Amino acid sequence: MRTPRLFLLGFLMLCAGGSLLRTSVGAQSPGKERPGDARLPSKKPPVAPPNASPTYTLLANLSDPRITESSGIAASRRAPSVFWTHNDSGDGPYVFAIDRKGRTLARYTVTGARNVDWEDIAVGPGTDGQPALYIGDIGDNGRSRNDTAVYRVAEPKPDIRKTMQEEATAPCEKLPYRYPDGHHDCETLMVHPQTGEVFLVTKEGSGLSGVYKFPMPLTPGQQATLVKIGTITFRSSFLTGRLALAEKMATGGDIAPNGRRFVVRTYLQAYEWPLASGQSLSDALKARPRAFLLPLTGQGEAVCYRLDSRALLTTSEGAHSPLYEVSLR
Repeated sequence: MRTPRLFLLGFLMLCAGGSLLRTSVGAQSPGKERPGDARLPSKKPPVAPPNASPTYTLLANLSDPRITESSGIAASRRAPSVFWTHNDSGDGPYVFAIDRKGRTLARYTVTGARNVDWEDIAVGPGTDGQPALYIGDIGDNGRSRNDTAVYRVAEPKPDIRKTMQEEATAPCEKLPYRYPDGHHDCETLMVHPQTGEVFLVTKEGSGLSGVYKFPMPLTPGQQATLVKIGTITFRSSFLTGRLALAEKMATGGDIAPNGRRFVVRTYLQAYEWPLASGQSLSDALKARPRAFLLPLTGQGEAVCYRLDSRALLTTSEGAHSPLYEVSLR
């Protein structure tokens, strides 16, 4: 059972207190970043101590044997209680519509897309204002790719009365991009539900994750140079080795459907910031985030808000991944 390990880890990390994360915001000069490079406000409040008793509910295990690396998850806007997920690299250009029972309602081929290293998925407004899926082909373990992109496609509406359907989406739009300061690995894609702004948070072994934004308006087919709007520094508490790395690597994120909060997760924890109406993400990063432990799974990477913005959903890589719901206070 995973529960005893989870609560032991929770107790130990709670004892570590609030030195796990700091943020800095604003345009950064290009160049290689090191942990000591972050320019932090002198009176920056520390991160809130982890919540030792979040409410976790295991909804189901994903039943579809084709879903072996659930790397991203997003709440459907067109079908209540339906979520979108996808596999990591090695699969075709597929998105899966799953329900709260872990069943696959449909697998959609994303028309015109290619899966090199899909790492996250989000839902936001399309060009016509209707819901669209944003799929992040953003992974770059070797920090050498010149073909990273986000795909945008009109969100399908799956038939919730059936399971294991095979469908295809409308043709997608490709939003290629480059960083202003060299190559980065990335597993976190977020889209603002009202403005359609697209954000990436890089995954760094140092714990120093850059936050980047696509210039607006989005221009399909043309490579955009991202704008760096801030930095999140994830710090390990007292753990060492692989567990210390797991504390410091950003693996997923989401902006709540109501636009009032956003979350970035690591393998072990989630960090959540409030987001006021009309407030920029770079300004919101100046606030003190709330930290809380996530269910301990084999390789937890995916996170999204429930449609009502009152809970998070998480999955993990691996066959028959657990689908957890984390209620927010």
